[in-house]
Amino acid sequence: MSSPLGVSAATALALAASAPLAAQPIHNPLPTAAGVQLNAQTGDPVAIATLGWLYESGHGVTADAARAAGYYRAAAGEGDAFAKWRLGVMIDRNLTEGTASEAIQLFREAAADRTSGAAASLGVMYAAGRGVDQDFEAAMRYYQAAAHMGNAHGLEGIGILYANGQGVKRDMREALAHWLVAAAAGNGDAKSLLGQYMPSASSPEAAPVFARANQIADAYDRIVMAGVRTASMGR
Repeated sequence: MSSPLGVSAATALALAASAPLAAQPIHNPLPTAAGVQLNAQTGDPVAIATLGWLYESGHGVTADAARAAGYYRAAAGEGDAFAKWRLGVMIDRNLTEGTASEAIQLFREAAADRTSGAAASLGVMYAAGRGVDQDFEAAMRYYQAAAHMGNAHGLEGIGILYANGQGVKRDMREALAHWLVAAAAGNGDAKSLLGQYMPSASSPEAAPVFARANQIADAYDRIVMAGVRTASMGR
C-alpha cells in the first residue's frame, strides 16, 4: 500500500496550522455543557466524562479544573476509561489532588481498556521516571502501543527516544521520520520539532527521512493512515 505521506510531509514541513491530537477525547462532546448535562443527569458515565472534558478544555464553557476533576472522578468511579486517563493527566499536572502512583494506576486501567492517550501517558511517565522507575524500554513499548492505536503523541514520543538515544541507539533519521508521521497526523509538538531539526526538503539528507517516514506510516494501522490522509487533504 503506497503512503500519502509524500504529500502530507510537505504540509508538515511547512508547519501548517492544525489542532494537535494531545487530548484525543474518545467521546464526541455536544457543543454546549447544557446539552451534555441532560444525559449526565441520568448517570451516564460517558456524558459525565464529557462534561469533565468540556470544563478541562474550556470548550463552550469557562475552563474550571476543579469541576473537570470532579466530573472525571465521578465517571472514573463508574469505570469510564477516558475519565480515568484525563484524571490521571490532571493529577500528573498538579491540577487536582493525587499522587504520581495514583496517576500511573489510572493510566494503566485506561490503557487496558484501549485508551490510546493513556498508553502514551504511560510512555511519558516511564521516560521521565514519574511514579515509576525510569525505564526507556517500557516507555518505547507504551509509545508504540499508543501509535498502533492511532495516537500521534505515541509517534512523537518514539521520535524523542531516538533523538535522545534513550533505550535505543541515537538515530536522528528515525526520530525525524516518526515526527513526520506524527506531524502529518496533526501533532503540534512534532511539527515544532521538525521546524528545529528537519533538513531542507531539497537537501540530500531529507530524502532518506521521507522514505523511512513512508515505511513507518505503512507499518501502523488504518487509524494512523486515516489521520495522515486527513492532514494531506488539509482538513
